[in-house]
Amino acid sequence: MSVCEIISYNRGITNSYFSKEQTNTPMKLLTTIAAVLISISAYSQDYVEYDNGTFTQNGEELSMEQIDDLTVLHKAGRGNVRKGNRFDHMYKDGDLRISNNGLNAIGGMASGVPGGLMVLVGGLSGLYSIAFADSYYALESIIFLVPGAGLSAVSYKAFSRVALSPAECLRKRDKEFYKVADKINQAIVRAGPTVQSSNQ
Repeated sequence: MSVCEIISYNRGITNSYFSKEQTNTPMKLLTTIAAVLISISAYSQDYVEYDNGTFTQNGEELSMEQIDDLTVLHKAGRGNVRKGNRFDHMYKDGDLRISNNGLNAIGGMASGVPGGLMVLVGGLSGLYSIAFADSYYALESIIFLVPGAGLSAVSYKAFSRVALSPAECLRKRDKEFYKVADKINQAIVRAGPTVQSSNQ
């Protein structure tokens, strides 16, 4: 075999190899995309959805006991379940709503008024200490601001539990239950397919 024939033969093998690689590349890409889509589809089936008082997973309705189990399993949304259930009970029971609103309004006022005054005094002391470079008023500012901010936070929490009407109860219930579904789904994503497959 001459040198020219050898070169021609090698070129033929090389061209054939690259031709096969180019033909297989789109197929490999399509196969990979299909596998990813199937994985995402199966992965998303375990997501919890909430709508108008009802939780579902894989198209099946979940009881509140099952939701409780999921929050324990994934360590997510326990507090939101309690808040949502409280607003749901208040929606169904007018007397409970009235007593809840009264107690939380009293608690909110009892902590909010002194808390607000302490924040005001602390803020004024802080401004005075800055204006006159007085360390005494700087310390006084901290002494008033810290507990004042704490009492204000307690007041805010108390007033957030107040629902003046059945419609507001539903709105606050739905807000908490949407958070439950969202937190469970975030936990499912963090856990990965292994934990999901064990739930099925």
